[in-house]
Amino acid sequence: MAMRRPLLRAVVPLLGLLVSPAGGAAAPPANLSQIGVWSTALYAAPKAPVPPASRKALPPEAQCIAAILDAEKAAGIDDHLLLAMGFTESGRRTEDRLFTAWPWTVNTEGRSHYFPTRDDAIAFVRETQARGVQSIDVGCLQVNLRWHPDAFPDLVTAFDPVANARYAASFLSSLRRDHGSLETAIARYHSSQSERGEAYRQRVTGNLRWVAGALGYLETLAAGPSGSALVWTAAERGRLSFLSGLFADGPARPLLPNQ
Repeated sequence: MAMRRPLLRAVVPLLGLLVSPAGGAAAPPANLSQIGVWSTALYAAPKAPVPPASRKALPPEAQCIAAILDAEKAAGIDDHLLLAMGFTESGRRTEDRLFTAWPWTVNTEGRSHYFPTRDDAIAFVRETQARGVQSIDVGCLQVNLRWHPDAFPDLVTAFDPVANARYAASFLSSLRRDHGSLETAIARYHSSQSERGEAYRQRVTGNLRWVAGALGYLETLAAGPSGSALVWTAAERGRLSFLSGLFADGPARPLLPNQ
């Protein structure tokens, strides 16, 4: 692995020029205290969010990434902190080896479950609730239904990537406002217990480094397939798989749930 890193550092900036709309690879943040800048407004998640008119329908692999990028812009969150949290909360590697945050993710009783459709995820949540389980995390940013009972009007909205990401951005912003510390806000997003919160913050920090290096790949993923199709062409998927695998083998690797 050590022999491959110099080559990777030489290749990644070139790939950033190819895939990043800004024309260059993002530089990793120097330290956590410089991450995340919020505007003064507190952003509340809409009850029935409407995706931007320009946002076309996307396959599941792209939906969380696109929704989180939009929520970051709306909430004034810099450095893609929310995107790093998305990988910490619902990250997975798909069968065709694409790293992404998965919209139909449910975590309960200490385990993350990834479902092929939203209907499957909703059915699982209802079955779990029928067994008397109340603490259930859902969606891109794993909003807990027990501790945030008024976040969404129904489970369909809870699993909507736009609604889920906007609520998470709002909650994170309010935590930072209330506690005055970005580090504390990240930790308390996961847990008010200091040890669990700190362990979560460290994982988010690790994923932040990975997101910074893989941003070109993630923005390409969020843009979705070319044209009006809901699936990528073989060439597009092959390119995404190549980039995903390349960044996965780099010095910073995504830290996913159930790891």
